[in-house]
Amino acid sequence: MVTLSLLSLCLLSLLGARGEVAPNFDNCKDSFFRNTPVSGLNIALPTPPEPNPEDLKNPEKCLSAYNAASPAYICQRNGNHYYFATLYDRGRRIPLYSAYEMDIKGVPDREGSIVYYEPQLVHPDLPPQQMDKRGSLGEIKKYNENIGCSERSPQYRQNYKLGWSQALNDNFGSYDRGHLNPAGHHKEDASKATMTHTNVAPQDGKMNNGPWNQYEKKLKDVLSVGCSKMYVVTGVVPSTTWVDQNKRVNVPSHYWNAYCCTDNNDKPLKSGGALGPNTDQGVVTEYNSVTVLETELRGLLNVDNNFNIFNGC
Repeated sequence: MVTLSLLSLCLLSLLGARGEVAPNFDNCKDSFFRNTPVSGLNIALPTPPEPNPEDLKNPEKCLSAYNAASPAYICQRNGNHYYFATLYDRGRRIPLYSAYEMDIKGVPDREGSIVYYEPQLVHPDLPPQQMDKRGSLGEIKKYNENIGCSERSPQYRQNYKLGWSQALNDNFGSYDRGHLNPAGHHKEDASKATMTHTNVAPQDGKMNNGPWNQYEKKLKDVLSVGCSKMYVVTGVVPSTTWVDQNKRVNVPSHYWNAYCCTDNNDKPLKSGGALGPNTDQGVVTEYNSVTVLETELRGLLNVDNNFNIFNGC
């Protein structure tokens, strides 16, 4: 099993340009300030193990996310273009953060609702583009037929596989599906690309539609003024709370945001961020320096001084 896992990682490294889920962010490193991803955030839980895989035929090829590494590095791709980066915690089935360059001048063009899933979280050989549920299930069905994964086994069935690999629309209970990378910070296809379940986590509805939404608007309309570019990372703080007793989807205790504003030579002009408890009484605290925010987050995330959101901003 270990050998198969290492072999899969080697193959993904060699074929990184073909896919969206890979061992690193090389395909979308321009989503980060100076092409440098967040460091030191080693808090993802392992991929949930399937029960009794030895009782199944060909589990190495047929089980969803078999031996897959957690976290998953997702270059969010819609069509043939990469739009932003997401570090996805397979064990908690939530994104730990999404990183992107804000479209400062673009007029938001949000289309529809959150409908997309990530097929490659199920199997690395599936297509790299975001797909709606119907398209994702269709790709899983074709995979099962090609590999010989009999759907007489409940764990090989399409809905089961998709739900094992990531959070589904009906897994959020009474919580909102809170965007990490908001649609309002982009236009057209980039805005549409944010409508994926790998870019949302359970968020209290009052917090989502109140203080956090107000901060997202301030970030776009006020804090970005005078910036040539605005690099943004929005993340969550996992908790011991889950949406239901099956512990499928984790409910973050906090949402956080960090930004780096640069001139047209990519020289930093200012940085800052925000932190808000994920409750109906939550208040967003803003920071005028990303360094101060990092200090607060190190305690909440239980990480050491290697945790760094922006390198040199």
